[in-house]
Amino acid sequence: MSGQRYVLLGLASGAPSWMTKVQPVLDTGQPAGEFLPCAGLADLTNRLASGRPFSALLIDHHTVGLDRELIQRSHAAHCPVIVVGKETDVGRWKKLGADEVISSFLADEDLRLALQRHGSLINQTDRFRKSDTPAAPPAIGDKAKWQNTSWRGRLIAVTGPGGTGASSVARALALGLGHDPRFQKSVALVDACLEADQSYLHGVDPNGKNLQQAVQAHRIGEPTAQELFTLMVQPQGAPYRLLPGLLRRGDWPAAGGSSLRATLINIARHHLVTVIDVDPFVDLAPEEQPTGPSTPGEIARVVMNLADFVVVVGRPSERDTIAQQRTLNTLVAAGVDDKRISPLILYPAGPRPRWRSPFGGKKLAATNPTGEISDPGTDPSEESAAQIARRIAAQLDRLAPRVQNEPSTPLPPGSLGNENRP
Repeated sequence: MSGQRYVLLGLASGAPSWMTKVQPVLDTGQPAGEFLPCAGLADLTNRLASGRPFSALLIDHHTVGLDRELIQRSHAAHCPVIVVGKETDVGRWKKLGADEVISSFLADEDLRLALQRHGSLINQTDRFRKSDTPAAPPAIGDKAKWQNTSWRGRLIAVTGPGGTGASSVARALALGLGHDPRFQKSVALVDACLEADQSYLHGVDPNGKNLQQAVQAHRIGEPTAQELFTLMVQPQGAPYRLLPGLLRRGDWPAAGGSSLRATLINIARHHLVTVIDVDPFVDLAPEEQPTGPSTPGEIARVVMNLADFVVVVGRPSERDTIAQQRTLNTLVAAGVDDKRISPLILYPAGPRPRWRSPFGGKKLAATNPTGEISDPGTDPSEESAAQIARRIAAQLDRLAPRVQNEPSTPLPPGSLGNENRP
């Protein structure tokens, strides 16, 4: 069509020979096009955020900074990503989200076919599009953008206002589920809190393996099951694997975004159930003030997006009940389905005090109350852990599949209780 052309961005570390071939290919083809090499990552980021439409990004496979986050940023600006370097691991780039991988020899036909499949033609008079400014992350209720159609085990988020004992409940839940023969010791516990306590509760080295390292591994690839397990800790005597949390609260910028999501999905693919200890601080903002990876609430938002079930821990006092209800309201306002949220009241050991909720139990019961249970403490017994696990497992049994079209995964006869499952 007259007046339309391809407008391509280019990025490479160094000066690979294919960079000089792009413009001649565009000049000799129909439609023609324009190739705009970027001076670096900062230049590319500025162009993507400018609002100007682009047909595609051509990026060399040796480029420093080419990872899952960069590809997602390009997609957020409606710019497909074509990695140049088919001689390397094509599967890796596809798993990171690249739309196409072509040879660094840059044959005319390869580039043309890639542009036909993924590139869009740009009108000479195209104006800036407001929607191409840095996009807001998908809402928690936007299942079409967040769900993954491949099988994965259940994800349970455990959260609650500070001081209520959510971390202890998460540990007890993982312990109880790990001892449940239905889950075949295929259980993971992930610490996704900004102030991570699971390494302390388990007595493992706080400077060892952690969430930040796992997210980094998924930023540049997709670890296999065995590679994933080496990123996790097997606490002594525990029937589950542990992924400790951040070393410092200030490390949160390195543990969010699509790489965190990929990490949690990969863990869930290799475990029947994954328990995530997470803060309740999901970002809420008007549409004109989108939130994103630049806020500490990004971690909680990603977890809540993926969670099949969310347990909100509270205490039996008026102040704690108000805080628990505030957390429940925030999650619902953020788009979490209230059918997948359950309040849990922890009572101290011993005789229970006479106490009445200022809400009359109506608001908390409006979701799926797990009920009241004795505080398992920081070192839960198997009995208290089993009690919590039974309550939560009963809730999971009533849930519909998170992804309606996901393929069923039949278990072979006699596999129940098989401890050889990863």
